[in-house]
Amino acid sequence: MSRILDKNFATPIHLAENIDKERETLRFSSNGNSYVLECLTSIEQMQQVASEWKCLEKKSEDHSIYFQSYDWCYKWCVSFASKDEGNPQHQMKIYILRSNDELIMVWPMMLVKSRANINKLTFLSSPHAQYSNIIYNKELFSVDVGKKIWKYIRSTSKADVIILDQYPLNSLLKEIIAKNGIVEKSQIYASILNLDGFATWEEYQSSLSRNQRKQRRQRRNRISKLGELSFEIHYGGSDRYKELVELALRWKQVWLHEEGRRATLLSKESTKEFLLQLAGNNRADGNLDSHHLPNGAVLGVLSVDSTPVGIEIGMCLNGHYYCYLGAFEWEYRHLSPGKIQMEESQMWAKKVGMQKFDLLCDPAEYKSKWSNQKEAFQSRSVPITMRGFFYCTLWKAYISPAIRLIFAKLNAKSRAKLLNITGVNKINNINK
Repeated sequence: MSRILDKNFATPIHLAENIDKERETLRFSSNGNSYVLECLTSIEQMQQVASEWKCLEKKSEDHSIYFQSYDWCYKWCVSFASKDEGNPQHQMKIYILRSNDELIMVWPMMLVKSRANINKLTFLSSPHAQYSNIIYNKELFSVDVGKKIWKYIRSTSKADVIILDQYPLNSLLKEIIAKNGIVEKSQIYASILNLDGFATWEEYQSSLSRNQRKQRRQRRNRISKLGELSFEIHYGGSDRYKELVELALRWKQVWLHEEGRRATLLSKESTKEFLLQLAGNNRADGNLDSHHLPNGAVLGVLSVDSTPVGIEIGMCLNGHYYCYLGAFEWEYRHLSPGKIQMEESQMWAKKVGMQKFDLLCDPAEYKSKWSNQKEAFQSRSVPITMRGFFYCTLWKAYISPAIRLIFAKLNAKSRAKLLNITGVNKINNINK
C-alpha cells in the first residue's frame, strides 16, 4: 500500500500542472502569475544560484533562516552530501521557485535512508541544523503558492515519511503544511534575549535582579584571581577561528563524555571540516543598519592571561545571533567560564547592533536566566507510505521519546557507562 487515505496521512495527489520528471521541475500559474519550481540535486547546481540565494536571504523578514542560508547549506553539502561515514548517503533535494525569472523561494531538503530502511525526506543538514524554515520574498510568495509546492513535494519525494522538525509557529511554513501529518505533542520553545528593547548594555544590566547582578560579579571576581580576563571575536575563515573551532570541539567531546551524553556527531571529521569551512565577516563599521551587521560564522573566546578557557561558536544573519555551540576547559568548570563567556558574547552582540541573541531550542535550566523571551516551535511528521506511518506512530511518537526519557533520568556516571558498553560514544582526538 503506497498511499494512505486517512486524514493523518498525505492523501494521494494528482497534479494537473506541467511536470518535467526528467529535470524535476514544475510549471504552474496562480492569480495570473507564472511560476517554475526546480529541484537542485548537486553542488554544481547550488553554485549556479549562489548570488540569487544570498540576495533572497537579505530580503527575508524572517529571522529564523540561518540554517537555510547559502553558506551554511553549501558548506554542509561539501562536507557531508558526497561522503559516507557509515551512514546512508544524503540525497540533496533543494527546491527553488522562480517567478518571471526571479528567485522568490528556497526550500532546502534532503532524502536520507535510515538503517531501518525508511526513506525520510527532511530538512537539509539535519541534525546539524537547529531550525527548519524556508526563505522567500514576502511580496511575491504566498501561502497558496506554497501549498502547490508542498503538494508537489509530497507526490514526488519518493519518501516513506517527511520530517519537519522545529519550524517557527509564526512562520509561513507552518501555514503551508497545516493539517498534514502528525504534530509532536511536546511544545518546543527557543530561549531568546531580545536586545532591541534596551538602548545600551548597561540598561539591560539594570533590568536584572539584584541577585543576578551579584552572581555575575562574583563569577568574574573568582576567575580573575587566576589572571587577566580578556575576550576576543574571530570570524569564520580566519586562521584563529579555525584553531579555536578545533579546540572547542575537543572540549565539547570531553564534556559530553564526562556528562554521559552522546558524542558521536561531534567526533566526526566531517563535522569539524564543516564548521571550519563556514565563512563570516564583520560589517559592524559604526553603521548599525541591517546591511552593516556581522554576518555568518563568528567565534567568541574568553581567556585568562591569553589562555582560552571558554569558547562559543555562533552565527549571525540579519541582526539575529544564533548561539550554536559553547564549550569550556573542563579543569575550569568550577569557575563557570562558560557563563562568563556567555555574558561577554551578549555584550558584544548588543555593541555591534544585533537585535536578538538566540540560545536555540535545546532545553536547559540556565537559559531562563540569560533570556527574556520565548518563541514557540513545532515538529511534524507526514507519513506517505504504510512503512512511514508505522515509523511515525510507533518509533517517533512513542519508542524513541521513551528511550530518551529513561536515559535522561540516569545519572551521568550510569549514562557514560551505558554509552561505553554500547560503543555509542566513540570519541576521537580528545587529547590532540
